[in-house]
Amino acid sequence: MSAPATPSHAIRRTAERQHGNVTITQLRASGLSDREVRRRVEKGALKRRHTGVYAVGHVPQTRESRWMAGVLALGSGAVLSHRAAGALWGIVDGAVETEVLVSSGTGRAKRDGIVVHRAPLRPEDVVRRRGIPVTSLLRTLLDLAAVQPPDQLERSFEQAQVHHHLAPELLAVEVLCRRRYRGSRRLRHLLAEAVDPAKVRSVLELRFLKMCGAQGIRRPLVNERVGPWMPDFLWTTEHVVVETDGRRFHHTAAQRRKDREKDAYLRAQGFTVIRLTWTEVVEQPDATGARVRAALAADAATDATSVS
Repeated sequence: MSAPATPSHAIRRTAERQHGNVTITQLRASGLSDREVRRRVEKGALKRRHTGVYAVGHVPQTRESRWMAGVLALGSGAVLSHRAAGALWGIVDGAVETEVLVSSGTGRAKRDGIVVHRAPLRPEDVVRRRGIPVTSLLRTLLDLAAVQPPDQLERSFEQAQVHHHLAPELLAVEVLCRRRYRGSRRLRHLLAEAVDPAKVRSVLELRFLKMCGAQGIRRPLVNERVGPWMPDFLWTTEHVVVETDGRRFHHTAAQRRKDREKDAYLRAQGFTVIRLTWTEVVEQPDATGARVRAALAADAATDATSVS
């Protein structure tokens, strides 16, 4: 028969689920009195992070640990939100403050270094990511629209499409249901030019799909396999491939060598291969669109001649 868990064991298990944090309520539930809590604080076994929230022993100061402590400090029903939620979803870059959303309508806007937002929350607005209660991806974008300038919001929306393959239709439904929501106009503007991200792996690939739509170019297949390789964009009928060369995937010598091997294989299979940079896609869309259309037309004409 196993021995009953000690308060220390119970506290450690709770802290492991909460990125090293526990609340005073959880400490009491483990069997500690307030006097014992104070004694552990004096010895350094517990470190106060916020009112009623403690780190257990030495906890690395990760973003997740800091965010979880902030959520715990605001009590039951609190969730990470706004820019902090965006950072947790991977759609907001850089250092951000801890921002927490609670559904109650009164109270201070800042507490212990936590930015506190107050607004109604539906059950579907709340999920867990890396163990932290956080606003859903859709709700996070709605909240970001109220606090981010347009260029940052566009970046966040693109990152949501690239990293989470967010279909614009899903966000459009949320915007339509919340017409009076602050920032919804900014989202409607973004959605007017949005495209389905399919299986894009970078913002440059997403921008190329948007360019095709604006230039009247038929939508290609995205990241479909051809033999041992996976071209970024593929028109099977016309035998045309477009590769978008962003720095993330093409900046090392080894990556460039693979690009050459890939191009050689595709050309040996009869494909026309076009490589495009960020500047060509984003800053020179008319010239680039004309180049792609010419390649599609040339291959179509070649096929027609060979058939006749």
